[in-house]
Amino acid sequence: MNNSVSLEVLTRPPVQVPPHPQWPVLTEAELNAAKARIKQLLESRDAVLVAHYYTNPDLQELAEESGGCVADSLEMARFGTIQKAKTLVVCGVRFMGETAKILNPEKQVLMPDLNATCSLDEGCPAKEFTEFCDQHPDHTVVVYANTSAEVKARSDWVVTSGIALPIVKYLA
Repeated sequence: MNNSVSLEVLTRPPVQVPPHPQWPVLTEAELNAAKARIKQLLESRDAVLVAHYYTNPDLQELAEESGGCVADSLEMARFGTIQKAKTLVVCGVRFMGETAKILNPEKQVLMPDLNATCSLDEGCPAKEFTEFCDQHPDHTVVVYANTSAEVKARSDWVVTSGIALPIVKYLA
């Protein structure tokens, strides 16, 4: 690929994000019992819980109390690299679990909800992205980290918001 910069982008209509599911409301005693049971399962199964900042505060609290972490998607995946636990339980959206697996290929990565998605990820479907790349083989492709593993695999550069501009300037 060459380093010419093109402003041509993959454009699609906005993604319709489904409404948040309504979870049952637990009493304080039920919540404490559930958290205790989850902590016991994490320990007995050699697992650690990582939760994104956008998840339910109870999940975040549970992650912190059980030796896991609450972070952004990249830090969640990086956290797994310094853990001895064989399993990462990723409370976040699908691309976060994929990123955790990319950085922790030897670990089992579990996600409580495989249907959890993100509008940034949904806005760049792998099939359409692949078609775009096939139509423009001479382009250097830069994608945001909040995309699927399939999209990342097809790109030349994967960036976070903090390094996107310097990378694009470098490529120009």
